[in-house]
Amino acid sequence: MNFSKRKSNFSVFAAAFGIVVLTIAAMPGLTNSIARASGAGLDVEVPFEIKALKTPGLVAPYFVQDNHGTMVVSDQAGGVYSVTFGGKATPLTDKTKIKNPAGVAIGPAGFGSYEGSVFVLAAAGGIKGPCEVERIDKSGAVSTFAKLPDAAATECRDMEFGAPGSPFAGKLYAVASGNSTIYAIDPSGKASAFGTYNKPIVFELTTISFPPSSDTKAAGMMLIGMRAKGGFAAKVGRIGMVGPDGKLKDDVYLVGFIRPSGFAWSPSDFGSYSDELMIADTGKFASENDNERDGVVYRVERGIARGFASGLMDPTDMKFVGNKAVICDPAEKGKGQGAIVIISSML
Repeated sequence: MNFSKRKSNFSVFAAAFGIVVLTIAAMPGLTNSIARASGAGLDVEVPFEIKALKTPGLVAPYFVQDNHGTMVVSDQAGGVYSVTFGGKATPLTDKTKIKNPAGVAIGPAGFGSYEGSVFVLAAAGGIKGPCEVERIDKSGAVSTFAKLPDAAATECRDMEFGAPGSPFAGKLYAVASGNSTIYAIDPSGKASAFGTYNKPIVFELTTISFPPSSDTKAAGMMLIGMRAKGGFAAKVGRIGMVGPDGKLKDDVYLVGFIRPSGFAWSPSDFGSYSDELMIADTGKFASENDNERDGVVYRVERGIARGFASGLMDPTDMKFVGNKAVICDPAEKGKGQGAIVIISSML
């Protein structure tokens, strides 16, 4: 472990370590999951705590978004839910209305008249069917907001609103991996291809994010998680930089991952590691590597990715909700049986 940024003395560190041990031991649901795993189980640096949240009714959490301190989570089994940190999962609409949901986003002020609406990227007609953006209004009614053009068999992934004050502001961006394309959607529901990344290498796309203005390397850029399709080298995954013109920069933000699936900057009250970029790496899919727990969360310090948490199965998204890191892992308890994993500071 690297303790260069620790803000606590040794006694606090030791006490926190004891609390972590006691906390994990007192969580039968989590320890049972660890006992069934072929890997070492969920683990995180002290003095942080990691736990799998029990959420009855939520089967395989896929993507997450912060909605004023409450989680909005899509479920690979169908449906979109509002989830509290106490584990209460409330469906936002009948799950049969959104059968194959992926990325979720919350309408910001100024995006037409849709402030507070929940937008969901979903595959119409099957998991690899064409991607559509569905809108759930505050009453739970669902309507199709946009259809992604020329997007058959697209493997719908992430969705984010452009950062306020950036060149991307005022539009919703959707990631489709099957055709390596990001789409831009305006408040009228008009969708157009923003950028396609299949030459000279065809990339699998995972997630998008927008760096803070203080990030000198990527200010005014979009960051995109990507991996060369068919790449045999273990760590060919990277975070690429895309300009306002939709073009992928030759320089990469970071490289050396298997499949970077979610990343976000930690808030100022995230313990010893405030204001750092955190990256969730799916690793190899559990179905392809005998359920090995190779999912990892990294933190970036001075441009270097350092291991922070491990023992995840197939993390597919990570966001900060309040001062907690929230990770969706749709296979945490086995195929088709996932969990929301929470990492919080104990200081």
